Amino acid sequence: MAIRELDDMLQSGLDQAVDLMAVAAHNSFRFGGTNTVKIICVGKEEMTNIAEFCYSMGDMSPLAARDGRFLMELVKEPCALLVVGDKRKSDFNYDCGACGYRSCGEMNRAECVEALTANGPSCQFKNMNVNIAADAAAAMAWRLGLHCRVFSTLGMGAFALKVIDGVDFAVAVCVSVAKKDPFFDRHQFWTDEYWDEIFKKEFPTYTRGFIGAVEDED
Repeated sequence: MAIRELDDMLQSGLDQAVDLMAVAAHNSFRFGGTNTVKIICVGKEEMTNIAEFCYSMGDMSPLAARDGRFLMELVKEPCALLVVGDKRKSDFNYDCGACGYRSCGEMNRAECVEALTANGPSCQFKNMNVNIAADAAAAMAWRLGLHCRVFSTLGMGAFALKVIDGVDFAVAVCVSVAKKDPFFDRHQFWTDEYWDEIFKKEFPTYTRGFIGAVEDED
């Protein structure tokens, strides 16, 4: 029997897992009973481009810059990015008013406002469909034992760079098979130097206790 090395099995398992995540996202609940959500998987070249774009937005969005910097490190190990998006206009005819317009028809006729993050105005049920799909993909990743996190910032980057086309807004689901969970380990950010130079600037309303760090005792 041929011997397969761990690195090969990890990459193969990751590829299969992403396919199953896409299936879960595709089969998730939909308002309106129609499935217009678009789902793609991007490779490391596209992930690097998204990371650089998000990092370049530091003056506009410190959160996007932080996630871009994080993604630059993440791509050094086996990882993947699923991007989920949809069109903004309603085809539900709910006339619920959640979008700020009196009817779906009125919102659909409104002038499209283009932005880096998304195009609007958008149907709230379209937004919920996309986020339900992203959550279903993330739940599948968890069941399969992958490290996983949902990112609005990386979805925005994929949308702005037209990595995903034919949509007006997008969310990203990032997965990894790194040696340890890279998404929720903030110990590397808890040094006094990092706190003073970067983290406090990016998150001025946070406290170190809020993110679980231990304050120095007096």
